[in-house]
Amino acid sequence: MKLLENNIIRPVVVYGSECSVLTENTKQKLLVFEKKILRRIFGPTQKANGEWRLKTNEELEKAINNENIVRYIKY
Repeated sequence: MKLLENNIIRPVVVYGSECSVLTENTKQKLLVFEKKILRRIFGPTQKANGEWRLKTNEELEKAINNENIVRYIKY
């Protein structure tokens, strides 16, 4: 699943980013967008009692090895 995010979604989102200024507002919007997409890619987690829940931000960060979109753009 990470392959999908790295090879399809990320290049589309960061296209032209080298020409724009990365403000704090823009960084926050990119991070929110990325979390939204990652939650759809990785899906919910089933608890022991059978209930479903969304993945936490920490679980998503661990799944992508802390390589978020803002770090990708900066380097």
